[in-house]
Amino acid sequence: MQPHELDPEVEGMPLPKAGLRGPLGRAMNRLDIWANWLSRAAMMIMLILIFVQVFTRYVLNDPIEGVIGATELYLMPIIVFGSLSYLEMHDGHVRVGILFDALPDKVRAGLDVILRLVAAVFFALVCYGASREALKAWDFGYRTSGDIDAPLVTALVIAPIGCLLIVLRLLVNAAGDVQRLRNTTNRTV
Repeated sequence: MQPHELDPEVEGMPLPKAGLRGPLGRAMNRLDIWANWLSRAAMMIMLILIFVQVFTRYVLNDPIEGVIGATELYLMPIIVFGSLSYLEMHDGHVRVGILFDALPDKVRAGLDVILRLVAAVFFALVCYGASREALKAWDFGYRTSGDIDAPLVTALVIAPIGCLLIVLRLLVNAAGDVQRLRNTTNRTV
């Protein structure tokens, strides 16, 4: 990474490879960075909890209860859904590079718009379905099973929030691609 690739507003943070510049783009970037830091914190907490769990189980022969439940119900979903939008911010998704990179820039931008809109619709549907499940768990008062006794809705709201973030990021990136298609050099919105 070269110094000119760093965002002057956020010292040491690389510029997003896709999306809009300007207030809307900066606000979305901040939201994605915040969600990614939350995801990183969840990963560190999971690492510490599992280390302590293994230590207490095999050394002290007295394991801590609730580690597996907390990991699978809360920490893993936060890790996955907290980092999706950040990954899209840096255009880090998987694509067939040998074919895609051979296309002209306008064709790539057009395909990016189409693929991002299709992905946004997909994640919006996932968000809708996950939100319905969370509301159903809230209405019926479902509780988690296992070592942790908590309302299930507390775990089920993670997926809709993460999906909403990725939908917003996909739409911001699609708008940036439309501007790139129009040969607009100033992407400030």
